[in-house]
Amino acid sequence: MTLLRPLLLHYFITFRCNCRCSFCDIWNADRYDQTIFADIKDVEQNLIEAKKLGVKFVDFTGGEPLLHPHIRTFLKLARKLGYRTSVTTNCLLYPQIAESIKGQVDFLHFSLDSLIESQHDEIRNKKAFVSVLTSIDTARALGEKPDLLFTVTDINVKQTGPLSELAKRLGLLLLVNPVFTNSRGLEISLQNLKFLERFQYKPYVYINKAFHRLRGNGGNSIQKPRCRAVDSTLVISPDNHLLLPCFHFCQIKKAINGDLSGIYNSEKLREYKNRQGRFDFCERCMLNCYFDPSFVYKCDVYFLESLFAKARYVYYKHIRRMADSLFGRLENRPALQIVKEINSKYFPENS
Repeated sequence: MTLLRPLLLHYFITFRCNCRCSFCDIWNADRYDQTIFADIKDVEQNLIEAKKLGVKFVDFTGGEPLLHPHIRTFLKLARKLGYRTSVTTNCLLYPQIAESIKGQVDFLHFSLDSLIESQHDEIRNKKAFVSVLTSIDTARALGEKPDLLFTVTDINVKQTGPLSELAKRLGLLLLVNPVFTNSRGLEISLQNLKFLERFQYKPYVYINKAFHRLRGNGGNSIQKPRCRAVDSTLVISPDNHLLLPCFHFCQIKKAINGDLSGIYNSEKLREYKNRQGRFDFCERCMLNCYFDPSFVYKCDVYFLESLFAKARYVYYKHIRRMADSLFGRLENRPALQIVKEINSKYFPENS
């Protein structure tokens, strides 16, 4: 059991979603039929308590987090408390609320899975492509620097080239996120992971080689676990429960009732810390969202590769982008125009 404090708070503020993504089942799982929005007083109290426990980052997630009517309030409070904030959105609502959350999201992620409109919309089961491009233009006009979150499967892996070119021309990070094994049946092969690694050193492309190594090694081993989900991450549901050991394999929901610190310091949580990565269901697990913070908790090759990826992220996000902007190397035209040019280059048969 580590002496390090938790790093990340995954705060599910709603399970509701306005997309029906092919790689996600939050929107149709039976247990989410009667979903609610997180209560504003509960969120405030939990943010205060989690900060006392040492948490540095809060990810407001869902569902679609922008559906929550108080997302603006949550972000402002989190920033006031000193958190680094993150939000991932399908962009259907972003243009309407962009002004009100300007400057409040440190890591703003726009989901974009293809530069072919029909393919992106098929993956999302919603006409969302135009909203993403509109959101990119809106964010840039406000001085925001959103990341482009590319969830990669065997179906859309060949979009890596076009998307990396878009990222470079806009000066936005492309976060290459291999899909994890899930009940929806979508996969990415080891061969296609190798294909992705061709782009590892491309400008503005974020690829965490540690994820690839984990997959190549067969995922987590319960005999020698690398998962530190309970050490690294607090997971809170919209109905104000702490989920253990994680969201995807939740075994117990502890009602918080204003005492997050008490639960964190309880014998039950210590029990789950001792068993993290050792449950039967942990065998071969490779969930990116939990291994990313887990890599911080042990100095090994996973830690070093993840650290290298994050150093590149910081360089391109804050240094290279500033230089490219200063020397006029970034595109200022509408995203749709740039996408059309890129598509004509990569897919001339569709022009």
